[in-house]
Amino acid sequence: MEETDNRKSVCIIGAGLSGLTCGMRLARAGFHVTVVEELASPGGLLAYTRIGREYLELTPHHLRKSDKSLLALIKEMGVEDKVAWFDSTWQGRASHRKVGYFDGGFSCLISSLSQEITDHGGRICFSTTVAEISRLSSGSYRTTCVLPNSTRFVIDSTYVVFTGSCRTFINVSHGLPIEMDDRDTMMNVTYSAKISAFMVLKHENSQMFYQQMTKGADVPFDRIINHTSCFGQRGYGGSVVYLVGSCRVTDPIWIESDSDIMLKFFTAYKKLYRSIRKSDVKSWRVTKIRYAQSEQYPGIDLTNPCENLYVCSTGLARFNTADIPENRMELTVSLAGRICQMITAKEELVQNESDTLTEVTSLTRELTDVSRG
Repeated sequence: MEETDNRKSVCIIGAGLSGLTCGMRLARAGFHVTVVEELASPGGLLAYTRIGREYLELTPHHLRKSDKSLLALIKEMGVEDKVAWFDSTWQGRASHRKVGYFDGGFSCLISSLSQEITDHGGRICFSTTVAEISRLSSGSYRTTCVLPNSTRFVIDSTYVVFTGSCRTFINVSHGLPIEMDDRDTMMNVTYSAKISAFMVLKHENSQMFYQQMTKGADVPFDRIINHTSCFGQRGYGGSVVYLVGSCRVTDPIWIESDSDIMLKFFTAYKKLYRSIRKSDVKSWRVTKIRYAQSEQYPGIDLTNPCENLYVCSTGLARFNTADIPENRMELTVSLAGRICQMITAKEELVQNESDTLTEVTSLTRELTDVSRG
């Protein structure tokens, strides 16, 4: 299958929050949008599953009052009425904080963005892995994709927006005309991995929403998020607790089975709450994220490494700063908005130049006809 109409077209790689935000904005602006996602469902770091009668994120998420770009997106999508704000107790940097959560979870935002893309003529291709991004002699881009049955197909587009990690981008862009220094800088953006486990418990063990732990040999996680202590029981069928730990992919725990990881997490959790038993765990799930969080920002802006190609990665949300990156949705949505503005502005400029050329050509013909007459 080949995409032949590349006029005002964009291929967006990744159907996480940033990819779907770009897809929605550009589809509304009149672009032909194709979103490519390696997984079988959308969401990225906001991926969710059904627990009881509710949808629940595989990793913990919440809204903050300071998330201006994210809250503006929620309002733009018309789902602000599904957000409620709660008082939460934190251990560490803040003792109390207002946090927000959706009625039905973040799935409503992901679903709204996906629906908006398809309603405006775009498409989302799931279970599709990007093998290579190349540039054609015409100046447009060709994204070569692979399906689970090893079938290959290409998507030709005027623009490309890549929303994965910097490392992954470099792996699929060997043939692109990117400056070597820029390529090296992207390769030097290092990442920490994350292992997140949630348990649905029969009983609630703590009223504290966020607990910071000292990670060590006996404690494989560094955060405890008591989801239902803040957002309520809802329809989960129990109390939801997230146990989250950062690690390296070279750490032994990274290659362990989900059941072995869960056993280690539960054992450490039981030392904190000795009354809990294995029979109190109604269900659980472990999620591994390879490129969970970048560890430093680059010295230069690399969101536009070559013409008409953009990288929307949290690791590039800022540059030339010693600030420690935070894996926050606000940064992702803000960067996605900035990239969409650059693309639409570029397309308007191209269109204006084309219209001017058409007018000049038409006027030249008219003058030629008059002189001949």
